[in-house]
Amino acid sequence: MRPTISALRAWNPQSFADAGSAASTAAESLDTGIDRARTAFESSDSWRGRTRAAAHDRIRQEHDHAGEVRNALQMVADEASDAGTDLAYAREHVLRLVDAATGAGFRVADDGTVTHPDPGRVTAAAEFSGSIESGLAAVDGLDERYGSRLDGLATDLASMVDGQPDVTLPGNRPLDADAAVRVLESLTPGQVRDILEQMAPDDIRRLIQANPHVLGNLPGVPFDLRIQANEINIRNALVDEIQAGRSEGRRARTLREMLTPGDGRERQFVTFVNTRQGRVVEMIGTLRPGTRNAATYVPGTGTTIDTAGGDNRRAAAELADQTNGPVFLYLDGDLPPDLRAATSPAFAGAMAARLELFGTELDAEIARHAPGASTTYIGHSYGGVVVGTAEQLGLTPDRVIYASSAGTGVHDLTHPGGVERYSLTFPGDPIHYAQSLPGNPHGSDPDSAPGVTRLDTGTVQIDGRTYDSGIKTHGGYWDDPHSTAFRNMVKVITGQQPDLYVARKPDVPELPPPPLGAPAPLWGLYLLNDRADGDVDLPGPIPDIPLKLPW
Repeated sequence: MRPTISALRAWNPQSFADAGSAASTAAESLDTGIDRARTAFESSDSWRGRTRAAAHDRIRQEHDHAGEVRNALQMVADEASDAGTDLAYAREHVLRLVDAATGAGFRVADDGTVTHPDPGRVTAAAEFSGSIESGLAAVDGLDERYGSRLDGLATDLASMVDGQPDVTLPGNRPLDADAAVRVLESLTPGQVRDILEQMAPDDIRRLIQANPHVLGNLPGVPFDLRIQANEINIRNALVDEIQAGRSEGRRARTLREMLTPGDGRERQFVTFVNTRQGRVVEMIGTLRPGTRNAATYVPGTGTTIDTAGGDNRRAAAELADQTNGPVFLYLDGDLPPDLRAATSPAFAGAMAARLELFGTELDAEIARHAPGASTTYIGHSYGGVVVGTAEQLGLTPDRVIYASSAGTGVHDLTHPGGVERYSLTFPGDPIHYAQSLPGNPHGSDPDSAPGVTRLDTGTVQIDGRTYDSGIKTHGGYWDDPHSTAFRNMVKVITGQQPDLYVARKPDVPELPPPPLGAPAPLWGLYLLNDRADGDVDLPGPIPDIPLKLPW
């Protein structure tokens, strides 16, 4: 129901946030209690026999039941928190309009109608009335939407008193929610999508409550449902960190950041697995009718779930803003932790298989929400090897950008035809040493590979200085959205004609010969790094240099 101005002034959206916090606390308490009960039971090693077996089955059932209730409470926490944020913003927007109109001498009725005694200001009054009317309608829409969702979750909780009710699969087949999730796990992505499209929203919500980990990461589950499930997974992972005594640890901080809106927008994760390095795919932006392009960005060596939320996410968000399309920050797998590990092609091989499957999922989402939208995959540094390897495994994008990439793919397989491929590497970037290694395990040099167009890099602003070459250019352009390289990525994603490469300096500067026993590529990396900023340690012989590079 649309509120009056006086009613809106009396609203307290903070009560929604408080309710969300209470639901989250209840979920944490429930989780802690059932875990303690199970631990206490399992510690009774001296108890044997049929009674213990029956008690074990009951504990297992109640643990599963408690988990479903906990997940429903986490959904309440999410919806209440979002309601508080969105309604508070909408409320303040309307009241600012009302106060501005009043301050300008207009009269604002309780229903939002604006008048002025001066006939010459009728038009201005009508404009104020329209804006306030629109704002009140938005408040009403948010109120109805969140009210309906919270009512549904309240019904879910009431129905769980004696266990979660069955869900109904296509063909009016009733089935326990856990069993239904197991059925979905056994199907192809296309079959999963087809079944979920035929199920009632209430039943789908119960599937998410039964096993959010599976629903949040299962190929075939639409992205909007995966996002809902992963909101629960992130909240549950935070509870695990708190219970383990790491409430102020690095991972706990990361999880809280993931639950906090970024740039005024709720963060959306279509993949989340809380491994040591973390597996995550964040969707920044939306796919909607009229969307013309979508991009997937795979970062480089050393990136983990705990570091991706900084510069990597800011760059992805800037790409989304400049291209007016969603950007997926892709980290569904382990990237090499350091430069030495980055010499191995194994990381790319494992991660590329998931990326190829993700490409199929993204294509299905585009067909559903934004038919005809193009796809661009950007791999930075080692991430470029992942993208190229995924292509070799069957990924079929419209466009690919090898951004300062070490190679075009680890397999001896051809890349699919019909794809526009571009490279983007500054002269003096030490990645040129890796690209030119004889028998490079990461594939061909992207800058000279057949069918790849090299893009201009121009200049980049880094720490107040302008660079057109050198080690800092390896990743610096990602932090300069006005740089030639960044603008070229935007042009490729949006289907514009990018600027082609202009040779200004040699790719690999002439260097003094390496010391005896020092591998030439590592010596070149060391010299470039040392000349750039001296950020290098020399605890032993040259071959053991721990190079601190961002890839």
